[in-house]
Amino acid sequence: MRKLRVGLFTYGMSQNLTGIGRYAVELSYAFRRLDLPLEMVLLSPYPQSSLEWYQDFPTHWLPNLRRLPDILLRGRRELSVAARHLGLDVLHDPCGIAPFSAQPEPFARVVTIHDAIPVVHPRYQPVLTKIVYRTLMADVPKAADAVIAVSRSAAEDVVRHMGIPERMVHAIPNGVMPPTRPQITGWQSELATVRAEMGITGPYFLFVGADNPRKNVAGVIEAFGWFRSQYPEACLLLVGPPAKALRRNGPGVRHLGYVDQHMLDVLYVGASALVFPSFYEGFGFPVLEAMGHGTPVITSNLSALPEVAGKAAILVNPADVQAIARAMQDCLDPAVADELAIRGRMQARLFDWETAAQRTWEVYQRTASYRRMSGWQPRDVETGDDNRKVRAL
Repeated sequence: MRKLRVGLFTYGMSQNLTGIGRYAVELSYAFRRLDLPLEMVLLSPYPQSSLEWYQDFPTHWLPNLRRLPDILLRGRRELSVAARHLGLDVLHDPCGIAPFSAQPEPFARVVTIHDAIPVVHPRYQPVLTKIVYRTLMADVPKAADAVIAVSRSAAEDVVRHMGIPERMVHAIPNGVMPPTRPQITGWQSELATVRAEMGITGPYFLFVGADNPRKNVAGVIEAFGWFRSQYPEACLLLVGPPAKALRRNGPGVRHLGYVDQHMLDVLYVGASALVFPSFYEGFGFPVLEAMGHGTPVITSNLSALPEVAGKAAILVNPADVQAIARAMQDCLDPAVADELAIRGRMQARLFDWETAAQRTWEVYQRTASYRRMSGWQPRDVETGDDNRKVRAL
């Protein structure tokens, strides 16, 4: 079988990876593990990045597209030129920007939309993101061949709020790689040292994510204040980019900023619970990540979170801080914690990157096949010829 040549646009994936960056990285390595007939090329704006990812895959550098304003101004043209030059069968934007030309192209175009926050909750988004949705994303129905949404909830929002035809949208959940028992045992052996270094003497709870209003960090801190009045030795650890939460810290609240993956693994296995009562998520990586570590999870009953958490978490109304505080208290009960840990590990096993990669590969195949049937052929990499042909009627 002829290999499909796929380009993955990696805007925003320079050093510290967010959930979208992890999605792109894990998907590309899952393709490799499955040994699919696919050649992956990374289209990266970051030639100075030290990520091993860019060493592990062929990479084409696009330094002019490292900023969102640059993508808005010249992204469509530069990506089109690069895709033609590389002889791509599929151009995949995993970032949810869709810098695609609305004109016919000799390659298929796929975009992953992780959520519909800019149209469902516009107050949570910066101005530039809103502009992207009013310009580039508005052209998706005619510029893209397929849309991947990372949950059923996100897919429904994309269709309902963004005017994208249902036939174009494919709900393909993200995956997770649960750690092995030996890994968990190893991290548990480091807990005493980490707790001593941080001066943690009682139970601690964990929040992982950016300090965005929709993440409800303020609600988590307020709920922890209620909880700590009964458990004065408890701590709340906030992991993620430091911002406004620093000014809202109360007793026992610590903002750790970014931590490396190893430290996060250690923090997960020692936490009494992950507290993640977001107002809106297209998926919610921390929920599954915590479950894979056997960490109890408290999360929201809104958007994609019930779909991801299943029956393995305590679901709360994110606006009810007392309900969040009561859930934190419940997680100190060993019987409740053990039950949540067992259910969580089982739930995490339902989401794997190989399944996500296989289903994404099927989308690539269908869209590339449609392009070929329409009379468009990829550029011949050997000769440099443009092999576009007009289909005979």
